Amino acid sequence: MQMLIKSLLGALHGDSARRRMNFEKLYIVGGYDDGSGPLATFFRYDSMANVWEAMAPMSTARDDLAAAVVDGKLYVMGGHGTDYESLSSVERYDPAKNAWEAVAPTSTARYCSAAAVVDGKLYVMGGYDDQNDAHSSVERYDPAKNAWEAVAPMSTARRDLDAAVVDGKLYVMGGSDADGGLSSVERYDPAKNAWEAVTPMSTARYASAAAVVDGKLYVMGGHDGQHPLSSVERYDPAKNAWEAAAPMSMARCALAAAVSDGKLYVMGGSGGLSLLSSVEQYNPAKDEWVTMASMALITERSCFCAVSM
Repeated sequence: MQMLIKSLLGALHGDSARRRMNFEKLYIVGGYDDGSGPLATFFRYDSMANVWEAMAPMSTARDDLAAAVVDGKLYVMGGHGTDYESLSSVERYDPAKNAWEAVAPTSTARYCSAAAVVDGKLYVMGGYDDQNDAHSSVERYDPAKNAWEAVAPMSTARRDLDAAVVDGKLYVMGGSDADGGLSSVERYDPAKNAWEAVTPMSTARYASAAAVVDGKLYVMGGHDGQHPLSSVERYDPAKNAWEAAAPMSMARCALAAAVSDGKLYVMGGSGGLSLLSSVEQYNPAKDEWVTMASMALITERSCFCAVSM
């Protein structure tokens, strides 16, 4: 058992990270399961005990939410409520207190949106409204002011999109519009308050997941309009080019992803016929995925978020 714990701890955090007093931990929040609809539950992975432990739940159950971390605090926004209404409410979680508090809501209720952080500011973009129309709008939150403001919209309205930040630039990828899945990618420069198109992905996909490892942008899984995907694409900003990376062992859409100690984790989602609880870990140095059986989620879930902090 000691060897197993030591091995798992090394996989999650690495020797250098273990020497730090407060290494990053993985969290999952909200989402949907087959039994109870939108979830308020919130879990943290305890690598020493090898379990997902329940933390204080959100005050509002929500699926299809967006989430991001600013200055060590987790923000969740939007999504579907228990009556499947679109939400504009925003909650902030403080790990030191294991407590949530409400902050200023977004000006637009939205679900299936995406969130990311640039220079300490939180951005939320795209998604659906209550009329099931896709948004191109983008809002930016300043924690110091507890206020949102509109910034330049994306050139393409998109829902079920992904977002990630590389070198201070915000990227949005894929998603869908009224005509179906998108392969297009846009990049936002906060200094110019402007978007520009960059090289599209090779595969149009929505309800996928994205993360950044070692300055490279990864997009995993999703749906192509016919079936869930296992494929993974990697973007190099210096080359403005995408390339295929090793596929996941399982096709999944509406999944969540997070990075911890240089390793990429994907978890949950839908395999098409059923929801998933499995977790896979990607090692960029080896370009390979490993199923982390010991990290399986407590319940199958989709349309949720994962973060590390």
